[in-house]
Amino acid sequence: MSNLNLWNRVKEVPQEAKKEIIGGRMKGMTDINPVWRMKTLTEQFGPCGFGWKYEILDERLENGANGEIAAFVKINLYIHHADMGWSEAIPGTGGNVFVANEKSGLRTSDECFKMALTDAISVACKALGIEVS
Repeated sequence: MSNLNLWNRVKEVPQEAKKEIIGGRMKGMTDINPVWRMKTLTEQFGPCGFGWKYEILDERLENGANGEIAAFVKINLYIHHADMGWSEAIPGTGGNVFVANEKSGLRTSDECFKMALTDAISVACKALGIEVS
């Protein structure tokens, strides 16, 4: 068995999981559906909690420029292999905006930690080859 078997199986993001970002500072970049990552983890390792899992190590808010506040989540992702058991921790840190300075003034997000967690999972998944091309 090649060490790259998993990487080669999961590195390609299907077109239906991609969406072009059409506005803002990320215009022209591609957004990857976060459910696709979780589906891929489940396909490769089994249901969340049995074949893969994560633990939240830290959630914090940091002051940014112009009155903005950012939310950060740090996790450890674990995968289970039938022959080898649970993996060592695969770290991931994600972030999102809690308070954004927009044209109309400051806007607060009630989903910032959820989105930062999604980002942290995607960062950890890259170490497995998920979403690298």
